[in-house]
Amino acid sequence: MNVGKVIAGSAGDKVFIRVKSDSKVDIGDILTVKDGASTYFIKVINIGLTSQVPSQFIEDIAGQKLEHDVDLNLFDEQDRFYRVCQAKILKIRNGGCFLPARRMPNFFSDASEASALDFEFLNNKGEVIIGNLRLGTKVLKDVSIKLPASTLISHHVLVSAATGRGKSNFAKVFVKGLTELDCVSCLVLDPHNEYYGSKGVKGLRDYNHDNKIILFTPRTSDYPGSEELKIHAEDLDPSDFFGVISLSDTQQQAMELAYRVYGSGWLNNILADKNINEVVNDFQGKVLPITIGSLKRKLNHVLELEPSNPPKGLTFTLEKKSETSIFDKIKRAVNESRVIIIDTSLVGDEAEKLIASSIVRKLFSLYRRTKQLAPDKFDTLPELMILFEEAPRVLGSEALAQGPNVFSRIAREGRKFKVGLCAITQMPNLLPREILSQMNTKIILGIPSPADRQAVIESSTQNISDESIEIQMLDKGEALITSPFIDFPLPVKIFDFKDLVKKKSSSEVNIGVA
Repeated sequence: MNVGKVIAGSAGDKVFIRVKSDSKVDIGDILTVKDGASTYFIKVINIGLTSQVPSQFIEDIAGQKLEHDVDLNLFDEQDRFYRVCQAKILKIRNGGCFLPARRMPNFFSDASEASALDFEFLNNKGEVIIGNLRLGTKVLKDVSIKLPASTLISHHVLVSAATGRGKSNFAKVFVKGLTELDCVSCLVLDPHNEYYGSKGVKGLRDYNHDNKIILFTPRTSDYPGSEELKIHAEDLDPSDFFGVISLSDTQQQAMELAYRVYGSGWLNNILADKNINEVVNDFQGKVLPITIGSLKRKLNHVLELEPSNPPKGLTFTLEKKSETSIFDKIKRAVNESRVIIIDTSLVGDEAEKLIASSIVRKLFSLYRRTKQLAPDKFDTLPELMILFEEAPRVLGSEALAQGPNVFSRIAREGRKFKVGLCAITQMPNLLPREILSQMNTKIILGIPSPADRQAVIESSTQNISDESIEIQMLDKGEALITSPFIDFPLPVKIFDFKDLVKKKSSSEVNIGVA
C-alpha cells in the first residue's frame, strides 16, 4: 500500500518522504520505493510535522483551539499540514542482486509498505531461526530471521540490553537453535542457573534432542543425568588464575615458581602438604614467608576450601583424582558438538571466574594445538561458541587492567581457531573499544543509556548511526541485529522462549479418536 512520495534526499544520506494523511508510519518501519528496475529498501529513522503555514499562524490557531475551544475549519487542511519522515537507504535491489546505496530514487517515487514478499530472500538465509522480521511495531510472521551461526560464531557476538529487555531470552533461543546443528558446540557459563531449567522452570533441557545438552553442577541430586562440577587442584596451573583473579606481581611469581618446583602438585603443597617454612626452603629463599602466607590465604579464599583432610570446597578439591577429569569430559562433549552448561550459581565471584577461566583456557588450548599439530583433525572440530553473561567482569577495562586473560585473547585470535565469544552485557560502554570492535555481530535490544548506545553504534560493522532513537525505544524482545554476514541491519522480534516450549509441549500431545 502506498504511504507517501519521495520529496527530497541525497545518496548516502537521507531520503525525505511526504506521508499520506491516513497512513500509519512508525520509526523503524522499512518501506520500499520502486524506481524503474530498482527497488530501494529504506528505513524510517524519524518522523516530523511540517506545514506550508508560517509558524506564528500555527501558534495562533493552536491558541484558539486550546483557550477558546474553537472548532476551526481550515482550508485544505490535509494539504497544508502533513508529516514528513526521514529515512535511510538500506540497500538497492536490482534483479537478484543487492547494491550499496549509491543513487537516489526520483522525485515523487511511490514509497510503499513492505510486505512479506519483499523479504522472501531472508527465508533462505542462515541456519538458526531466532524470530520474525519487525517493521516498526508490526511483526511479519511470514518472514523468519535466521542467523548463519556456523559463520558468525568465530567472529564473536555481543548481546547488549538494559535489564528486562530480553538478553537471556535471546541467548536461550539462540542456543536452542544450536542444538539442532551438527557442526557447532557451545559452552554456556551460567552464573544464575537459568539456562538448563529446573522443576517448574522451563529451560534448554526441554530441547535436549539426542542428548545434545550436558549440565555440570554441584547439585547433581537435583538434576538426574547431570555431571558433577568438581575440579581437582592437580588439573589447575597458574595460568588459569592470571588475568581473572586479583594477584600481586610477587604472588604470580611465587605461583609460577611453585609450579616449576612441585609440578601438578603445586596447590596441594602450598595449601595442605607443607607449612610456610618448608615451602620457603623448597624455593631456596627466593620468596619471602610473608608472600607465601598471603598467597595461601588468597588461594584458600578463591578456591573456597573448607577445613578437612584434604581440604575440599563446593567445586574445588585437593583430593587425589580417581576419575576422568572434568576438563577431559568437557573436551569430549565439545568434540561431539554438544551444548555444555556450567552451573556456577552456588559459588562466589572469584571462584566463578576461575572455573570459567580454567575451562575456557583448556578448550582454547585444545583448538590451537590441534590446528598446529593435526590440521586434518582440526578441520573436523566443530565451531565453538563460549557464551557468558556480565561480560565486563572479564573483558571490561578494569578487569583487563590486571593483565590480558584468555577471554581477551580469544577476542583477538579466536576466529583463526574456530572459537568465538558470545558476550552478554548491560553496559557495553565498560568494554574497551578494541574488544567491542572485535564483536562483529551485535544483538542490540533496548539500551536507554546514551553512552552505551554510542559505544555499540560506533563499534558496529554496519552503519547504524541513524538508529539511536530506535534503539532507545526498543521494547522487550525487540532487537536490531547488525553483522557483516547479513545484507543490512535487521529489526527483529525475538521469539519468546516460553512460547517455544509451549508449542513443543503441545506438539508432543497425541490425541486418539475412537
